[in-house]
Amino acid sequence: MAAVFLPSNLQDEATCSVCLEFFKDPVSIECGHNFCRACIIKSWKDLDMDFPCPQCREVFQEKSFRPNRQLANMSEIISQFTLRGAKGAEEDGLCMKHREALKLYCKDDRKTICVVCDRSREHRPHAVVPVDEASEEFKEKIQGRLDFLKKERQELLEFKVNDDKKTQDLLKTIENERQKLLLEFERLRQFLHDQEHILLGQLEKMEKNIAKRQNENITDLSKEITLLNKLITELEEKIQQPMLEFLKDVMNIISRSDDVKCQKPVPVCTDMKMHICNFSLKTVVLEKVLKKFRENLRDELGRGEKEDLTLDPDSANHLLILSADLKSVRMGCRKQELPDNPKRFDTNSRVLATTGFKSGRHYWEVEVGASDGWAFGVAKESVRRKGLTQFSPEEGIWAVQQNGGRYWAVTSPQRTPLCLSQKLNKVRVYLDYEGEEVSFYNADNMQHIFTFNVAFQEKVFPLFSVCSTVTYIKLCP
Repeated sequence: MAAVFLPSNLQDEATCSVCLEFFKDPVSIECGHNFCRACIIKSWKDLDMDFPCPQCREVFQEKSFRPNRQLANMSEIISQFTLRGAKGAEEDGLCMKHREALKLYCKDDRKTICVVCDRSREHRPHAVVPVDEASEEFKEKIQGRLDFLKKERQELLEFKVNDDKKTQDLLKTIENERQKLLLEFERLRQFLHDQEHILLGQLEKMEKNIAKRQNENITDLSKEITLLNKLITELEEKIQQPMLEFLKDVMNIISRSDDVKCQKPVPVCTDMKMHICNFSLKTVVLEKVLKKFRENLRDELGRGEKEDLTLDPDSANHLLILSADLKSVRMGCRKQELPDNPKRFDTNSRVLATTGFKSGRHYWEVEVGASDGWAFGVAKESVRRKGLTQFSPEEGIWAVQQNGGRYWAVTSPQRTPLCLSQKLNKVRVYLDYEGEEVSFYNADNMQHIFTFNVAFQEKVFPLFSVCSTVTYIKLCP
């Protein structure tokens, strides 16, 4: 909408000379001048007598004013016209009220104003600067924010590129692992298939040899039986002859029957049974080897996820100092004031993990200090917390320790010394609840340290002990 400009004298007539705004509830005083009711009341506020006119300075003895309804209506009409032209006036760079150029900026109200607005009561106490100065100031601020946001955007773009690259690298690694896995299992399947083919071939060969020997024996036995049948028939016929005929050549037939000696072939089972027994040994070995292979493969590939353990402060002895993240423990020089708790070890410097296990396979890693005075492993939930107790399986504790410059497995009745190729820095603990094992490995090279075989009967918790102020135990992430 185009700006609607009113004659300046008309707009002035609708403006209060005190606040320089359009009249609000205008009143007339005795000299005939008009003011906003609030403006004249404020002007005469602290006066008890001699009330001057703010415009002509004529003095009156009493506060006296009356409403000017016609002026109020005129001011309302003029203000409506002014508002209709406000948008157009602003587009032309003019004040919507005073049609003056917007040369100033009010920092308090955060808008452009004209010089008349600056002198008005509304803006008089405000911080006002020229528009070019305000523009430069805000441009500097916006440029600063723009530079900062561009930098942030660049960093995010670089992060996205780097993260995408790393993600793609991880996906490629996973694909490589998948291909290696498929290749290894294909090789394993091919190897088993080849061995199966070899063993089945040996069985087939034995079957053919047995069938061949059986056929040979049947042929030989058939010849012998045919010969015997012929001789038996001849003897039966001879014995039925009359006496004189019977005696003719009787010695000849007797002699021929005496010369008959049956040759029994070697039984098939005699020499083939040994071959089958030898092959049976192979199947026994195969069964044992494959069983061990399955168990080893299951153990190595089925260890389960690594446990993210934290230490249980309610179980920690008064001398033990736990880190804020409950991931490490060391021994202090004096007892701490801790609340009594039935879970707390009151004499032994021990602490349990918050998580216990009553099934499955689990593992966690422990970083150990280089000095003597630490031990860790697992303990049954009912392990004694009060009074002095020993590290031992009888007490429901299965652990390794460093003491006296050596490493030990805490076995019973005596500890078992551990011969290790290098100093321990990080140890991996495996718990196989159903497999009834607690195993310890050097996490740096996976050298086996020791294994306890335990028929667990209740829930077990990781246990840690520090009995020296110069060492520590830390749970690895």
